[in-house]
Amino acid sequence: TGTLPQAAWTFWPLEGLGARAGVAGIEAGTVVSGSDEERLLLALLDQGAVALQRAELAAGAVEAEALRRSDRFRNALLNSISHDLRTPLTTVLGAATTLIDYGDKLAPPARADLALGIKEEAERLNGYVANLLDMTRIEGGGLKLRTDWIDARDVLAAAADRVARRLDGRVLVRDFPETLSLVQADPNLLEQVAVNILENAIAYSPPGARIEVAAYEDRAHVVISIEDEGRGIPPADLERVFEKFRRLQDPSDRSPGASQGVGLGLAIAKGFVEAMGGRIAAASPIHDGKGTRMLISLPKGVATPHHLL
Repeated sequence: TGTLPQAAWTFWPLEGLGARAGVAGIEAGTVVSGSDEERLLLALLDQGAVALQRAELAAGAVEAEALRRSDRFRNALLNSISHDLRTPLTTVLGAATTLIDYGDKLAPPARADLALGIKEEAERLNGYVANLLDMTRIEGGGLKLRTDWIDARDVLAAAADRVARRLDGRVLVRDFPETLSLVQADPNLLEQVAVNILENAIAYSPPGARIEVAAYEDRAHVVISIEDEGRGIPPADLERVFEKFRRLQDPSDRSPGASQGVGLGLAIAKGFVEAMGGRIAAASPIHDGKGTRMLISLPKGVATPHHLL
């Protein structure tokens, strides 16, 4: 109301859809009572009140729907995480109990198999926890890079060795050139990127399928390519594959027997690659209407002349 006293103002209620939306004040004497100007002003104020109420109702509906979706998503996330933790824990407890109760009666190969199962499931649990922590670091700005000049072939070979036990009949092929320019990157983060992509390729490829890990370079970049022979990704969903928790948002895209994880692997890969100044993209289908190729591009420190490529 500015500096004028309350008596110097005329107030009109803003009548909305069955309820008062507010009050409008106009300086006294500005509008003549009973005039056409007053009637027009009142009509405009009523329309404004209705518009305000509709906007409030729409905002409330959007907020309510967001809360419902958030609640459904939280429940799905908790259910998925509890499943991912319970499954390996059950295996660990079962194997440990068997060893304790019947270890002296089991043949050495049987004991070794149970011990190996405990180790693998413990590593699986550790991977789930690490993924959650990695996503927290990425989103919270706590990701610290320890960069060095590295040969991407060494990193990819280490990643391939880490997933070798989980291939389950799938064939992992390495296609590396004899020489490859060094890039400045964090070797641990890059290895985790490759492991996450390889695990995804394994989960979505049928037994006996071929998974290829390749590296090559152009003038300005070293490029890593990981491709599989899974059922592929619809082109419209290619950008969404890097969204966190995508498997919870669209569980229908799971292949039979695919990992039931919450879908953090590719989101973490994207965060790590971009933190190192690189780019990551997906291409699908790549052959016979199937298959997916993940491409990671890391910048070189100095561009390579064409005649040296």
